[in-house]
This record gives sequence, structure tokens and C-alpha cells, in this order.
Amino acid sequence: MPLKCTALLTDPITGLSVLPITVRTVTVGRLWQTYTGHVGKNSKKTATTLNILLPDAQNHPRITMLAGGFTLIELMITIAIVAVIAMIGIPAMGDFILNNRIRSQSGNLMLQLAHARSEAIRTASRVTICPGQVSDVTGDPVCNGTTAWENGWVSFVDTNKDPEENSDETPLLISTALDGNNTLRSAVFSTYISFSPNGWPVDPSAADPPWSFALCDSRGFGNDARAIVIALAGRIKVLEANATGSGITNCGT
Repeated sequence: MPLKCTALLTDPITGLSVLPITVRTVTVGRLWQTYTGHVGKNSKKTATTLNILLPDAQNHPRITMLAGGFTLIELMITIAIVAVIAMIGIPAMGDFILNNRIRSQSGNLMLQLAHARSEAIRTASRVTICPGQVSDVTGDPVCNGTTAWENGWVSFVDTNKDPEENSDETPLLISTALDGNNTLRSAVFSTYISFSPNGWPVDPSAADPPWSFALCDSRGFGNDARAIVIALAGRIKVLEANATGSGITNCGT
């Protein structure tokens, strides 16, 4: 909307008195504006465009910007601070990764044991889990007889109730080797664990419950290790290795 000016202005470039007809404000905050109007008292002399300083505009002094940078002392202090943060943060990140890994692996084993137990109850048959794999030739589960559960295991409906002879038995779940060079051992279920149709684990060693698996990482046995505990009725839970009722005293290796 045009802004009417009622006072004579002086053009800062020509020094002439200016009686503008209209002045249009284009951008708020702009110092100089363009107008079309008459110059001086003689209306015959016109200027199509003149840059004038609006009455309500403020003159801002020119600001000189100086280029800056780090001094050698500031750079050394910055490097020292970064080094201290790295010394604190890197070990904490390492523990965070190890804790998440062992928590995930113990939870996965607990779920697979619980699934085998539920399948034994559902199908009214014996279900076995053993360290081993599925044969590439026959597609049947094969128990390799080792005590190193960390290399992977397979669960299947054990129709002949003999984990050493598994021909023509369909696998239920297959687990690959554990990451991080973690170990998984059991003193009771050293080479296999079976669940009966009532959901109770078949104890191959006649040991008193609870029966446990020991899961350890590079930090060894202690609060960082985990015990996957199986009760007499087949209920499964995960405890810290040093917790009461864990049923383990070492990593079993």
C-alpha cells in the first residue's frame, strides 16, 4: 500500500530537496528504498528512481569482521578433552555390546527350550535338543555328540527316543553358532536335553534339580555370565551366574 510523505526530504546522493509523490516499502528492515517523484520545487524536473533514506530508518555503522582460528594452546586443550572422552566412552560401549549380546543369546535359548517343551506337550511325544545340525543329504537332524552347544543345536520330535539315532525325524528348530566366541555348556545336559510328553525334562544324569546351562563371554564366569535354569517341572528362567539358585559354579569349559 503506498505511503504518503508530508515533509521535504534531501537526497543523500544529489543533495537536492525531494518532494516524493509515493514511497513504497518493499522489504521490512531495508535501509534504502526506491521512489518515483518530483525533484526540488520545480515540478518539471523529475527523477524516475532515486535512492532515499526513509525518515524512520536507522543508520547502522559498518561492522568489520575479523577472521579467527584456533591457537596452538586451544588446539592442544581440545585434543586432550577428546582423548579423555574417548578413554571413558570406548570401554563403556564395549560393555554395552557384550551385555546386549549375552542377553540376546540367553533369551533365545530360553525361548527355544520353552518351544521344545510346549511341542512335547502338544504332540504328546518326546522332543530332544542336541548340539548338532541338519544333514545336507537326508535333511534329518544329526547330533554330533559334542558338549560345545555354542556351535549350534537342533531340536526335533524324538520318535525313537534315542538322540544318537535320528534318521527320518523332522527338525523343529535350528540354531546357528553363537556370536562373539561365547561358550554354552551344561554339566547335566552335556550332549542333549529331552522333554517328555508331560513337559518335564528327562534327566540323563540323575542329578538333583535345578539343571542349568552356563553361558559365558570373554569376561568369564561372574555377574556378566548367565545361567539358563530348568526346574523339575520344566519351567525355564535366566539368572546371573552368581545368583542364588543358578545351579552353576563355572563356565563348564
